[in-house]
Parts: sequence; structure tokens; C-alpha cells
Amino acid sequence: MYIAPKNSYYYMKILKFINCLVIVTALTTSFISCGSQKIDREALIKRNNPHVTVLDPLNSLNLGNGEFTLTLDATGLQTFPEFCKEGLSLGTYSEWCWHSFPNIEGYSIEETYEEHPLPGHPKGIYAVQVGIAQSERSKAAASWIRSNPHRVHLGNVGFDGMQPSEISNVNQTLDMWNGMLHSRFTWNGVPVEVKTVSGGQQDDQIAASVTCQRSIPVTIRFPYPTGANTDDASNWDADEKHGTEIVSSSSQTALLKRIIDDVEYYVSVSWSGNVRFQQDGTHHFTLIPESGNWDFCVRFEQNSPQEVAPDFKTAASAAQKLWNDYWNNTAVVDFSHCTNEQASLLERKVVLSQYLMRVQEAQNFPPAETGMTYNSWHGKFHLEMVMWHSFHYGIWNQPELLRKQLVWYKTALPVARQIAKRQGFDGVRWMKMTDPTAIEAPSDIGSYIIWQQPHPIYMAELIYRAQPSVEFIEEYYEIVQQTAAFMASFVNYDEDEDRYIIEGACAATESLSEDYTVNPAFELSYWHFGLSVAQEWRERKGEARNPEWDDILAKLSTLSTTPEGIYLPAEQGSGIPDYQNERILVVKAAPAPPGGYVDGQRGRTSASYVPLYDEDGKMRARVSGTSTENLLAYGMLPACRLFNKENMLKTLELANERWAWDRGNFSWNYPSLALNATRLGRPDIAVRAVNMNNRSDLLLPSGNNYRSSTLRMYLPGNGGILLAVGMMCAGWDGCTEQNPGFPKDGTWDVRWEGLKPLP
Repeated sequence: MYIAPKNSYYYMKILKFINCLVIVTALTTSFISCGSQKIDREALIKRNNPHVTVLDPLNSLNLGNGEFTLTLDATGLQTFPEFCKEGLSLGTYSEWCWHSFPNIEGYSIEETYEEHPLPGHPKGIYAVQVGIAQSERSKAAASWIRSNPHRVHLGNVGFDGMQPSEISNVNQTLDMWNGMLHSRFTWNGVPVEVKTVSGGQQDDQIAASVTCQRSIPVTIRFPYPTGANTDDASNWDADEKHGTEIVSSSSQTALLKRIIDDVEYYVSVSWSGNVRFQQDGTHHFTLIPESGNWDFCVRFEQNSPQEVAPDFKTAASAAQKLWNDYWNNTAVVDFSHCTNEQASLLERKVVLSQYLMRVQEAQNFPPAETGMTYNSWHGKFHLEMVMWHSFHYGIWNQPELLRKQLVWYKTALPVARQIAKRQGFDGVRWMKMTDPTAIEAPSDIGSYIIWQQPHPIYMAELIYRAQPSVEFIEEYYEIVQQTAAFMASFVNYDEDEDRYIIEGACAATESLSEDYTVNPAFELSYWHFGLSVAQEWRERKGEARNPEWDDILAKLSTLSTTPEGIYLPAEQGSGIPDYQNERILVVKAAPAPPGGYVDGQRGRTSASYVPLYDEDGKMRARVSGTSTENLLAYGMLPACRLFNKENMLKTLELANERWAWDRGNFSWNYPSLALNATRLGRPDIAVRAVNMNNRSDLLLPSGNNYRSSTLRMYLPGNGGILLAVGMMCAGWDGCTEQNPGFPKDGTWDVRWEGLKPLP
């Protein structure tokens, strides 16, 4: 019998095959439904369809395919953009359309660079906004680069001549199963019915069927970009700065060409029946039907189209196929057999979040915080948020949607390598805020955070676990290894304690300064996970483990605790008690410049120490336990040698006692709590966290969670819900309990299909 020599080509192939087989075997149970009966998926989705009965700026709903998204008001179109401007504004966005204002001054990213030595990292050159000694030109360059490119509002399609005060009897339902918006309302006493769809995966369009006793014109209007940090991207008072040209028209169609500085795109319009198409302004066009019953389609295309826009029936059929396929293949969770009073709200959150993430965030690069409803941070995306936006795809049986975003990291690889090099590190350092081009946005916070670094490793691992193959390992091996190389070079060896530490980084909550923070809890745990997985990938590829990485794994600092065993957000940082020296580090921001800071800027910090105890012997700072940092170390991440479950449970229970349950807004903090509670065997806290004490006031009709007047929606919260509920159902590697995140009190008969465990 022939035995392949160790490290030979055939030996490596056999090893790869065995690794794939082990993964497949381990995950087989994830395809089994938790429950004896097959879930009626259509009934599950339809009983949670959004229903709107009032015209309200926060009641807007979405159609689209994840690469293109429309936001529509109660009329089924985008009739009242001014009315909805400060709510869920009525956007039309595609992943391919980004615009930059002319760079007249010739600004470059290099002008934002500033040397900023940090503890343990003396050679750092960072792209900053304000910095310490920047010139006015450097600050202007940073501002220009942060705001360019920005995402473009492609155009507004709505009824002409209506006013919000004229609308009554609203009865609108979004049929998520078929991707169709049904809108009924009364306009000045006249009943109107509108059916609206977008289309299939490649259909960047809005198609509508109108039924009314009167003829109602439809307008198509085009704005100029604003480039603002957060708004609806619509400047309606700059007609001279952009162009709209009628390329062709016929009795049933029209083709428009849009020119915004160096951006060009096309708008194809088609309609049924006797309709007059006319231009009513430089960027204002109107469809005037002879009959009250008609349909039309407006399609947005990056290049000159070869075909006219489809009719409504064709668009509706394509939309139905897209959404039927999605709902029949994604994982689902059915709470209808539960008797707990919180179950229906949680089911609604889950289903609506599934729809929102698919309609907003199935792009070919990481999503933005507000998806494609309106521009936040100029429409750019934040790589640290990929965890909350997109990781859920890996366990909800949609790994191909996660893979689309991982592909983008190949585009960003050269830039990430350059960032690491100019800061004196090995490998690649992923930027924080960026856009499809992967240009780093200068930042006085983002340039120093690091919790986005292991994300590509986690993404690749989730995809591999869902679809294991030798080819996938080979395709993404460089990204995994180069990411790990940076992580290994970022830690510093503490000879006195014989340990590796993390310093010179702004912690994940962005409240612990890079100048003074040591060993942030989540980053320590994530470093351990990322390097461990990178080593596994080396073995899967048939390569030897990296001995330096193994040394770091063995000696990486453990998480810091209070004397009572409560895990701290960091070993040292602003407001973190130093129990050994009985003092607290106090960090104060430098004086703000005239006019204050804008757009996320901040000044450098100064630090001093104050006694831990006041004159009466009372501790000045209340014991930590309310931070997301310490809980994130175990939840999203598996157990490791850096902490023990006993102390982590103490930390969880303190957080459960102290968190602002009645005042907080839903972000990724509460899903963090739920993930931690599930692993620690506290399903009561997990349920409390994902439903926030059964609070329905935070849930908009669309399923978006309202955070503030600026962030009227926050999709990382929705993605966090899916991650948390996914693990509450399917558990993690080695978990043998069914539905570990739900109490076993007889009221939580949760049934699911297609979920996969977390690592």
C-alpha cells in the first residue's frame, strides 16, 4: 500500500479533504429543523408584513434587491420628499453611483498624514482630521476626502400636485414574500390604489400600477448631490450644476441621460396606455396619463441601455422570483408556537430584519449604517460595523451574500498594505471608514481603532464553514494570513510580566483613547480568536503553524478584573480604576477650536490621575460592568484562556442590573449582551436583551430601530438581532442544548430551519 510522505503534494491534498469532511460532518445538524413539522414559510413572512395607516415621515418602506434600494411613502411612490426629509427620507440609490465634487484645490490623502507616536508604536503616521499641528490646508484636505466620493440620489418618482394634508385613509401593506407594496389612500376624497415593485437582482427600477377614478400625473425629478455628512443627498437648488438630456422618446418610452460633473447614468422610462411625456423644468419631467388606470416603469442604468424599461407585469414577476427564492432558501425562525408574551414582537423583529438586510445590504462591498435609505457619513461604510451588518449571513444560510462583501477586501488589500507599512507594521491594516474605492477616510478616531482587523478572518471562516472547499482556502489565504501578520506585529511584549499586550489603540466603544488605553477586553479576545483561526487555515493548506503566533496565543494578556472578579473594559484607560495603585486615569479633551468640532472630529487628550477613593473612603468611579467591551469578549467569540466563565457571569449579571433598559436605544450593545448571556446559560437575560424588556416603541413599521434624530434607522442593530437570535437557536460548536438562548419554562417553543452554529 502506498502511503504519501508527510508534506508531499498528495499528503497535503488528503489533509485538505479530511479537513473539509470534518467541517461538513460537524455542520450537518444545522440543516435539520428544530421542530417536528416543516415551517410554513409564506405564512411566517406574511403575518409580519409591515402595515402603515398614517402618512408619517418615519413610516416609509423599502423595495429593492440589496444592490439598489427605493424608499417610498404612503402613496406607494416618492411623492413627499420634503415631508419625509427628516424621517426615513425617500431615496433612490444604487451601489454603482458615487460622485465627487471637482477637486479644484488638488487635495491628496498624503496631506492629511501626521506622525503620531503612540505607546508601543513609535513610528505611526496616520490620516487625521484635525491633528496636533495640521495646517488649514491639511484640514481642508481631510474634510474634502471624507466627503468625497458620496453616494448619489438617482432620482425622485412621485405623484404630481399632491400635498400631505390632502391624504387620508391610508392602508398600505408591504408584501415581503412577493416584493410588492400595496398602497391604498384617499386623495381629496378620491380613492387611489397603487401597486409598486422594483424587480429582480439586476433591476434598478421602480414600476407601479395605478388605479384611480381620476388621472394623476407622475413626476420624475433629479437633484444635485449635497455631499453632506447626513441627509437625503438632494440639493434641489443647483440646476446649473448638472444636466438632464432627453436622448430619445416615443409614444411609449423615453430615455434620459444624466450628467453630474464626471458622473453619467441613464434613466429609461416606459408606460402603458395613452400617456404624454413632457419636460417641465431643467431636471423635471412629467408623465400625464389620459386614464386613471395605467402603469409605468422608471429604470436607472450605469450605461446606455440596450433595451427599454420593462412593463409592470414583467417587473412584478421578477420581484416575486427574487423574494420567493430568498425566503425559501434563507434560514427562518417560527415563534408562533410560543405562549410567551414577548414572542410575537421578537418574531416581528427577526423577520423584518431579514427583509431589511436583504433589501438594503446585499451589495458587493460592506454596507453603510443607514443602508441605502439615506446618506449617513456621506454614504460611506465603516469596516468595524461589518460584524453587525453582515456576519449573520454566514449562519442564516446566505453565505454567498457574505462572500460578495469579502471579495471587496481584495480591492482594499493594496491600500491596507500601504497603511500598515507607513505605520511600521507587517501585513495589512484595514481602514475604518471608506467607500468602494477603498480610500481611507481621515479620522481622529477611526485611524486608531483596531477591532475591524480580524473581521475578514471571521468572515472567511464563516463562509468556509458553510461551504468548505480547498479552492476557497486558496482564494482567501492571503487575506487571512496578511491580516494575522498585522495583528501579530501590533502586540508588544511585556518582559516584566512575560506577556503580550495591546496598546496604542482606540477601543471599540471609541471612548477609550489610543494615547492611554492598555489591553481593551474585546480586542484581546478577538486577537486570540483571529490568530487561532489563521493558524487553522495554515494547517488546512498544509503549512506549518507560525511559531511566533503560537507564542502570542500562549502569552497574550488575560482580561483585567476588579478585586471582585468583574471584567473591566480595559486594563487601563479613561475612567478605568487602577486598583493596584488606588487611582483612576482621567482623560480630558484638548480645548476645541473656534466653532467647535464637527463631523466626528476631536482634539488630542491630556491625562492625569486622581485617587481611587474620596475623603470619605468611597470609590470615586462605580465598578465597571456596564460596558460592551467586556461582554463582547465572550459571545460573538468563543471561550479562550484569557478569561473564565465564572467571572464573566458576574460581569453579565452586573450589566443586567445596571444597563439603561428604559432609556437606551437599540444598537449593537443589546445583541452583544444577548450573545454573552446565551453562552453563559442565562437565556432570561438573552431574551430581555433582544427585546429590550419587550419595548415595541423602538420599532418603526419598516422594522428599522429608531436611535436619534440623526440616525432614524440603524441597520447594525438589525444585523445584531439576527446574529443573537441565530445563536440563541442554533448555539455554537460543541453546544448540545436545543435553543440555548431561550428559557425552558414551557413558553418558548421556538422552531427554526437552516441556521448554523457560531464558532
